[in-house]
Amino acid sequence: MKKRLRIFLTVFASVLVVLFIGLSSFIGLQVFAGSTQLITNDETMGVADGFWERYGIDKKNFHNTYKVEKIAIPSSYENHTIPADYIYAAQSSNKKNHPTVILVHGMGDNRYSNYPIAEFFLEKGYNIVTYDQRSTNENTAQYTTFGYREKYDLIDWVNYVEQQAPEQEIGIWGASYGGATAGLALANEDMDEKVNFLLLDCPVSSMEWMVEQEMETMDIGIPVSYMTWCGNIVNKLKLGFTYHDAHVAVAMKDVKTPVLVINSKTDSVTPYFMGKDIYDALPESNREIWTVEDSEHCEIWLDYNQEYRDKIEGFLTKYE
Repeated sequence: MKKRLRIFLTVFASVLVVLFIGLSSFIGLQVFAGSTQLITNDETMGVADGFWERYGIDKKNFHNTYKVEKIAIPSSYENHTIPADYIYAAQSSNKKNHPTVILVHGMGDNRYSNYPIAEFFLEKGYNIVTYDQRSTNENTAQYTTFGYREKYDLIDWVNYVEQQAPEQEIGIWGASYGGATAGLALANEDMDEKVNFLLLDCPVSSMEWMVEQEMETMDIGIPVSYMTWCGNIVNKLKLGFTYHDAHVAVAMKDVKTPVLVINSKTDSVTPYFMGKDIYDALPESNREIWTVEDSEHCEIWLDYNQEYRDKIEGFLTKYE
């Protein structure tokens, strides 16, 4: 009798383990699919109606004033190209050997979304590179990874600009998950030595937190912590990194490049703590933070336009 009971319990336990593994695998795959396919190329193609008017840009005058060259460079990390608009400042006589700012858009946007801030830097005499992040517009790379794999596309563009403009100043501006891309790129290998300044507008700091928020909106009765755990395992198996590996504040703790963090107390997409975590992780000598009280996610440029311009100008003057 005891022997039969032991066999029954062993079989029962084995079945439970198999069921647990099967359920965890299924949930992990669903979380992985949901967190790495948040946008598609079709959803982010082109320029939305009313874009130019919303940001007060005279489209005709912009293209008459600045030369826009479409360039696509090969990715050094995966088999895709990285499409961009290379915009020449009027003062640069259409030469690439010139101080340049690389602009990194947020989730759901594309390279054209960066034109408002591009115009600001162009007026200051910088050339501009504004490119499509992965799975966006004309960039056909498959996965979105809250900056982890996206950082390699940015690194490729930094290296391209450095080759075109040796000894010239290189800056990066990144918004939302583009801020995560920028922060993770700067923390990688020798990027800290190549980039002169970094501006982060409402940056994502934690992939894990963003995934958990997405799980909470589903409200399907399964603990969020368990779903996140399952997704993290599958993410590691499929893409080779964990959510913690994409934690921007942790990655940037030794960055020496001057960094300006811009954020809002009422941002519900990338809450205030995200920008503050990045700021707190940085060395004290080369960091600044500007926080407003009442702007929605990535709306500070519209709500506080002149102050936004003044903050960047003051920051660049201080650290030149």
